[in-house]
Amino acid sequence: MRVEEGVQHTWRGQSRAIGALIALALLLAACTSSGTPAPRDSTVTRTVIGTRTPDPTRSFTPAPAATVHPLSPGAKARAGEKERRCPYIRTGLDQDAGGGVNMADLEGDRIYRTTVLTKYSPVGCRFYFYAPPYEAVADIRPKRFATATDAFNAMVLTANAGRGQITEKNFTAGLTGISFQTKYFGPDGRRDWAFVFTKGRLLIGVYTQRKDTSRNAVYIARAIAGKF
Repeated sequence: MRVEEGVQHTWRGQSRAIGALIALALLLAACTSSGTPAPRDSTVTRTVIGTRTPDPTRSFTPAPAATVHPLSPGAKARAGEKERRCPYIRTGLDQDAGGGVNMADLEGDRIYRTTVLTKYSPVGCRFYFYAPPYEAVADIRPKRFATATDAFNAMVLTANAGRGQITEKNFTAGLTGISFQTKYFGPDGRRDWAFVFTKGRLLIGVYTQRKDTSRNAVYIARAIAGKF
């Protein structure tokens, strides 16, 4: 009888201990549940603002190659042209007498009329042959850009729109340009020589009716470079 009483006493003690552990576990679970909220799904939105540098080569498209029409005696200058001497170079025979650097000598043809081209900034110039069909023999076409880099890129694009490109390094002190063939005098097709160069933010194009040599356009560019 004493043995059974001892066993019962021992079991009662173990039962109490287990019950205490269960109660402690339940208490800890309740504290954890109330103190730490359950994780929730969340979405984070970020806005990134960036600046893209514009590509100058995409902001300029060379004008399509085109024939320059003649201007006969007595005919009124066309829209975009005003009867006036060129501010960058003397005309030469038959408009200017005397020596000195002039367009007639450099291009190789006598000239009877000169106009300024008002759509360019600064203005351009055009020179007309003295005899039938009174065709234009040379143009000067300046264009101002926002930066010198933009002007340089435009020079390359303009020359690449033609054919037979020739790079002319230091054609005059510190300046480089490109010779190329394009349309100018109708019967010559796309064989007339032009020359483009930059000076700071300016692109200057010289167009001639010479299909036989590229040098005349280069000589004209050299003569007028100091005027820009």
